[in-house]
Amino acid sequence: MSPSRTPLLASFPLLLLLTALPALAANHSVTVGPGTSFSPSTLNIQAGDTVTWTNAGGFHDVNADNGSFNSGGPSSSAWVFSHTFNSAGNFGYFCQVHGSPTAGMRGVVNVTGGASGDNPGTLGFSLAAYSVNEGAGTATITVQRTGGDDGAVSVQYAVANGTATSGSDYNATSGTLNWADGDDNNETFTVTIRNDTAVEGNETFTVHLANPTGGASLNAQRTSATVTIQDNDSSNPGGAPAAPTVLTAAGQSPSEIQLSWTDNSNNETEFRIERRTLTGAYQQIATVGANVTSFAVSSGLTAGTQYIFRVRAANASGASAYSNEAGAATRVTPAPCVEGPNALCLNNDRFEVKVAWKSSADQGLGSAVPIPSAPDSGLFYFFNAANIELLIKVLNACPLNERFWVFYAATTNVQLTITVTDTQTGVVKVYFNPLNQTAAPVTDINAFATCP
Repeated sequence: MSPSRTPLLASFPLLLLLTALPALAANHSVTVGPGTSFSPSTLNIQAGDTVTWTNAGGFHDVNADNGSFNSGGPSSSAWVFSHTFNSAGNFGYFCQVHGSPTAGMRGVVNVTGGASGDNPGTLGFSLAAYSVNEGAGTATITVQRTGGDDGAVSVQYAVANGTATSGSDYNATSGTLNWADGDDNNETFTVTIRNDTAVEGNETFTVHLANPTGGASLNAQRTSATVTIQDNDSSNPGGAPAAPTVLTAAGQSPSEIQLSWTDNSNNETEFRIERRTLTGAYQQIATVGANVTSFAVSSGLTAGTQYIFRVRAANASGASAYSNEAGAATRVTPAPCVEGPNALCLNNDRFEVKVAWKSSADQGLGSAVPIPSAPDSGLFYFFNAANIELLIKVLNACPLNERFWVFYAATTNVQLTITVTDTQTGVVKVYFNPLNQTAAPVTDINAFATCP
């Protein structure tokens, strides 16, 4: 994946917004690679300065420890990525292939000036993609303030054409969102959606943020978002309905998972809900009526287990395509973590980690190897103690983005099911790697929203 690039924008309000960006005080350069280091690894700059990273060779990227900037994913191309630091503070970053927030290939940018000692937070869209039915009237877009709420801050927003056109599919919109000192509530704005009778398929436009004030920074991964307008006009009104989208799943208790989705059809008579386990086949478990967009799955579930769901609309003419898949684990009853031969207790014994593995010839539970000198981390082996298969850690990043992070790396291609349980709340996260697929490293900086 190459670093993200700003698209050509057609919306006049957005062009005005972007041209209002202030001039940069200075630009500092960091060379990435060709080995496994940043050069220089430490930069001392002023608030308002920009840092530009240039890949000189190797499979690398740049990720902020607090998630406030990201180069777009690891790449071996000669990529260039820049970020402007508008507030004082120490901003660590790392390559997610060769480093982490605590070790390996990492660097730090020390910013002075501006609101020293304050933490005004990071601003970004709540989702990377939104969806709205053409007949809904408006699309509501949410912007979040995370990682701090010191001081009054603001950010400007604007809308730009995609395949949808301002004036015919939606109304051009721009403005400013404001937060008071100590305010970390979500802010929203609406975009008017124009309903017509043309059969034109689904269309998109984009929303963008720029010009944060008060020392706030922008979340590099959420400065823009795509909004899909789901066409509600059909050349065959009596045909099968349109597929639902934006299916989400969330564990609510040891025996319940809540589903929600977007209804994109105006002629369905029911929605059919299907479920599978990580390695099982889909089975239909329920139907709900027309215009229903949520369902609480409360039967046939086992505590602490991951399930995958999909939904489709149907009527007398047939069924739609399936929605996206969405997965979630049921919770467990909170109980103290008990370390054992197959269980690690990490981060002050709050998080229990277990691993189930399966090869083409055998299966079992991973043998846990605690690391007394690094109580947030641990190891697992499957076949013998001399052959470590997995390193995993759970980090307390509550001061950064109000989350506990889960990072792991495995040197294997066996099937893995990694279960991480917050024993204080009962929330469970499950990570899965299929058999005969080399396990990719995972850096989940949104794993547990269970602070403190």
